Amino acid sequence: MRLWRLKWNILRLLAAATLLWVIAVDTDARLARLAYASLPDFDFVSEVSFLRQSGRLGEAVMIAEEGLRTLPETSAERSSLERELAKTRAEQESVLRRVREVGFGAISGKGDSIESLIGAIGADFFIVGDLRDIVIQSGRYVLDGETDEVVLILSGVGLATTVVPEVDWVPAVLKSAKKAGALTKGLSKEITQLAKRGGGEALTALFKDVRTIARKASPGGATRILRHADNADELATLARFVDKTPAGAFALHVTGKEGAAMVKSGARAQSRAAKAAASAGEEAVVLAAKKGQPGLAWLRTGGAKALTRPHFLVGIGKAIWKGNAEAAAARLAAILDPRARWLVPALGTWVFLELALLARALWPARPARALAPA
Repeated sequence: MRLWRLKWNILRLLAAATLLWVIAVDTDARLARLAYASLPDFDFVSEVSFLRQSGRLGEAVMIAEEGLRTLPETSAERSSLERELAKTRAEQESVLRRVREVGFGAISGKGDSIESLIGAIGADFFIVGDLRDIVIQSGRYVLDGETDEVVLILSGVGLATTVVPEVDWVPAVLKSAKKAGALTKGLSKEITQLAKRGGGEALTALFKDVRTIARKASPGGATRILRHADNADELATLARFVDKTPAGAFALHVTGKEGAAMVKSGARAQSRAAKAAASAGEEAVVLAAKKGQPGLAWLRTGGAKALTRPHFLVGIGKAIWKGNAEAAAARLAAILDPRARWLVPALGTWVFLELALLARALWPARPARALAPA
């Protein structure tokens, strides 16, 4: 009965303690969210302009399309990005540029940059490039006893796959990567072994992974992503990430080695918790990319994992009803984040006062005994 009389004191104490716990338990994630929010957004216009002027037109288009997908309709940056995209596509469609790049690549099969190497793909479409590379590599073997075995194998594969349109151009991309030094030793060795063993299905699967990346990131972008794959399994992991994540190619373009390493680490996840962590890691890579180089530095600090951990309130929203309740919980969490600096001490004070009042009600001070007369 005594506790029942103090029910309101107890309810107030529980409410204060619960609110304090909800905010305090999310401290790491809250600090990561605040740090992330303070970073400047990715400068899509400058990046597209740089890539266009560097001749990396396919990557420029990929970045511009991601920017238009990300930026709000009312953004002032959007109109500038649309103009840069129009300039890039105009250069892509330039007949003179196509003749110059494809012609140079068809004749030499090599160049001073990755972009000029991509021109060699034009010759490989018509088998001329494959025959050229076979003759060149065979000539090198006759003269000095050395040859690039991977280029020789890929040239033979290119001839063999001419009747298979879906992978016909992939060997040309791999040859370009090899000549540019972007094909890792591990992946080069695996291609060689698969070709020698006659591993048709495995080699076709590898080609399809390269095709997936090249279609999402452009052939030049795929060449750069190939630098981060040491074997076919890692290549497949990167291809799945690029294919299933709308901003996957953009994320790998910005985060490079660090982002690819985080994506690849998730492929080894077995337990449900490990898979959830891997998914959070991929989400962190995309989030970091949207902040550019400052986001990459933030990713290195480890704050990404804390950021991608859902807020306690969001978890309640999901448990109750996936929809308006979850969205409302997310908005409430966003409102609480910047106010936690004074909310935590205020709630702590409330809890202390409620405990003091409850203690006073349970154990009231006894009146002092009057002294007996002498």
